[in-house]
Amino acid sequence: MIELELLGLQDGQKLSLNDSEGNRYVLPITDELRAALRTDINAETDQAPRPITPREIQAYFRAGHTVAEVSEISSLPPSQLTNLAYPIFAEREYVAQNARLYRQGHEAGGMTLEELVTSRLVTRDVAVGDIEWDAHREQGEPWMLVATYKSGGTRHTAMWAINTKAQTLSARNDEAIWLTENQIPAPTNPWRRPNTPSANNEPPAGEKMSIIDAKPAAADSAVDIDSMLASLNSKRGKVQPMPEFDGAHPAASEPEAAQDATILPFPIAAAGDTSNSSEPELPSASSPEDVDGQQTIPGVKSASTSAKPKKRRNRPEMPSWDEIVFGYSKDD
Repeated sequence: MIELELLGLQDGQKLSLNDSEGNRYVLPITDELRAALRTDINAETDQAPRPITPREIQAYFRAGHTVAEVSEISSLPPSQLTNLAYPIFAEREYVAQNARLYRQGHEAGGMTLEELVTSRLVTRDVAVGDIEWDAHREQGEPWMLVATYKSGGTRHTAMWAINTKAQTLSARNDEAIWLTENQIPAPTNPWRRPNTPSANNEPPAGEKMSIIDAKPAAADSAVDIDSMLASLNSKRGKVQPMPEFDGAHPAASEPEAAQDATILPFPIAAAGDTSNSSEPELPSASSPEDVDGQQTIPGVKSASTSAKPKKRRNRPEMPSWDEIVFGYSKDD
């Protein structure tokens, strides 16, 4: 240690000092130096630590600390911390329980995180009851889901970041990546749909079809398709002729299109006739109309032939007026 001696005061704010070798030093005069030089003033004691608030205590619990750890940090007995710890522990358990039920992938009916982790840990001989689930959150950070288990004498911890709005999880360490983000190994037995026969089940002998039998059907279908395409290509861009006259009456604006001027007869259907014959009935040569010399339109019956005589009822006829007055009829 170098011993200094006081040489004097410079500018009333600095002390000039000198060592044994003649080197000079300057020491500023401060309040600390003045208090140290005065023996009647005691040095200020250390400031007392600021008391920790309940919000800060719960932030420690939410970050994953235990009651013993927070008691050591806050210098408070555990009995004063339990009332603040219970609500936070319940919140952590609720978040962890919901995050374990988030489904991995967008497929309907996909596996939940807990189901996927359990299926992976079965290969490590880890029982389902040996997996410990917890959730914690640092100040300003998202919630973290933690799965702790013991395998092969070593304790492992997997961590996922929780997105509560999207209900998704993202792995944060290698253990979590192995448990959830790798593809599931293919099963030893081939997978097949429910209620479907396996590949080893062959159809009966009568239902088998050889390759030779199947080839002609495929060839025929190919020929039909080729011919159809060729026909369509040949007709493409060509004007098709108008269809021929089908026997319907021409329009009034085209009288020259008329082929004949005959009058089409109405179909004749007798009373009670249920036949669908469309041919008209022509009058025979021995009909009464021809005898009388009356002209009839073909296909139309006259009133005399179409009218049927009324049936006489079984009652006496009324006498005429002559028979009543004169006692005889003029026709007699």
